[in-house]
Amino acid sequence: MNQAVNFDFMIRLVRKYWRALIAWAVAGLLVAGILTFFVITPQYKSSVQILVGRHSENAATQYTDQQADVQMITTYKELITNQVILNPARKTLKDQYGYTRSLGNLKNEVVVSSTQNSQVFSIDVTDSDAIQSAQIANQVAKSFKTQVKKIIKVNNVTIVSPASPANTPVSPKKAINLLIGIVAGLLLGFVYASIRVMTDRRVHDTDFLIDDLGLTNLGQINHQHHDKHITQQISKLKVNKKSDETAHETRRTRKRV
Repeated sequence: MNQAVNFDFMIRLVRKYWRALIAWAVAGLLVAGILTFFVITPQYKSSVQILVGRHSENAATQYTDQQADVQMITTYKELITNQVILNPARKTLKDQYGYTRSLGNLKNEVVVSSTQNSQVFSIDVTDSDAIQSAQIANQVAKSFKTQVKKIIKVNNVTIVSPASPANTPVSPKKAINLLIGIVAGLLLGFVYASIRVMTDRRVHDTDFLIDDLGLTNLGQINHQHHDKHITQQISKLKVNKKSDETAHETRRTRKRV
């Protein structure tokens, strides 16, 4: 029977399959917990703050210089994620710390962020190891400060705040993942319950016959369920009746003889 998915339908669905919905929610929570705590690798982020600014004693040109430095940050972002900066950083990381990273992997780990109209921007590095994340961020910043002097011929880059190892991972978000697992489990539970209801062809009450099919209720015939004790008594009566018939047949045979 085709059921319209409305509020009443959802209420009946919850009342009938609330145990299944709870089971699906718990299953979703367990799956999310296993993935979050045992499968997904924690990621740590470390940041280096860099100041772009030149010292100017002329007050008339100071504002112009600041605006020029802010506009140069966009160029610096492109340089930091370019191989001209990352390749020297890769070589130093391998020689000093033994870290091996491909250019593509290192580029994916490095993100440059800045605030509008600010002369300070950050180099963020995300890695599965907190110490390596900080060391990579610091080395990329040093490589940028060294190479930018050769490329653009400027000396207005200062490392304000070096990176330090993070104490807590930035991902996975444990609470959010667990909540997503519960919601996903409930949604799957509703899908399961809806399919069960919509594919159920049995008539469970007279309301469906009267309201949906428009039939007239002429009466009800009650069905009496036999319990185990009554069934055993009936079986004993059948056995006793059969025994009596066998004994009667035996007596008749003897009389004839």
